[in-house]
Amino acid sequence: MGVGEALSAARVASGQTVEDVSRATRIRGELLRRIEADDFSGCGGNVYARGHVRAIATHLGLDAAELVAEFDRTHGAPVAPAAHEIFEHEVIAMPDRKGPNWTAAMATAAGVLLIVALVSLFNASPTPTPSANPVTSESPTPSPEPSATTATEPTPGPLAGHVPGNGVAMRIAIVNSRSYVTVRIDGRTVFQGLLKDGDQRDYTAKRLINVVIGNAGAVNLIVNGQDLGSPGRPGEVVRLNFGPDDPANAG
Repeated sequence: MGVGEALSAARVASGQTVEDVSRATRIRGELLRRIEADDFSGCGGNVYARGHVRAIATHLGLDAAELVAEFDRTHGAPVAPAAHEIFEHEVIAMPDRKGPNWTAAMATAAGVLLIVALVSLFNASPTPTPSANPVTSESPTPSPEPSATTATEPTPGPLAGHVPGNGVAMRIAIVNSRSYVTVRIDGRTVFQGLLKDGDQRDYTAKRLINVVIGNAGAVNLIVNGQDLGSPGRPGEVVRLNFGPDDPANAG
C-alpha cells in the first residue's frame, strides 16, 4: 500500500472529505487528490512533497515520521547539495601586477576551505557514541541469542477462552502489505493507525466491536473463534460490526 493510498484510506476512515483536509492543511484540493493517487509530480520537488505528506498525516492522526520514511524509500531521500549549487563563482579579470597577489591567493584558499568544510558537513555520518561499559577480557561472555528455529507461535490471546454468546472477541492480523485500521469497543475508539505486514491485535468487548479497514485485502479476521479470512479486496475500505452472536450477523 503506497503512501498516497494510506493517506486516502485514513481520510475515508475518519469521515473527512478532500475539502475538509484541504482547509485544515492549506493544501489545494486538486493536489491532495493527486497525492492520494501517489502522484507527487505537482508538489514542486521531493522536499515539498515530504512536507505535504507530513502535514496530511499529522492532521489525520497517522505516524507522520513513518509515512515520510516510506516516501523516502519509494521516491528517494533528499540529498546534500553539491558545492557548486551552494556558491556561484564569477571570474574577474585583474590588472597585471608585479609579483604575486597574496591577498587574492589567501581569499581563494579561504573560499576553497569553506567549500570543503560545507560539503564535509552535509555528507558526514554521525560518530557512534562509545558504550559506557565496554566489554573487556574479564567481562562475562554474553549469552547467544536464541536461534530463529526456537520461535514459538503467537499467543492465542482472548480468542482461546472465548465462550460463544458471552461478549465479543476479535483478532485482526495483517497478512500482506499494510492497512489503516480503526477499532471501537462498545462505542469507544481504542485504536486508530497504520498496521504493517505481520502485525496482529486482539480485542474483546461486552456488546459490540466496530472496525474500519482501509485495505481489506491485507487483513485476516477471526471473530468469536471463527476464521473469516479477508473481508474484502486489496485497496477496498470496509466497515464491520461484530456482536456476541456474530460472525453470522456481520455487516
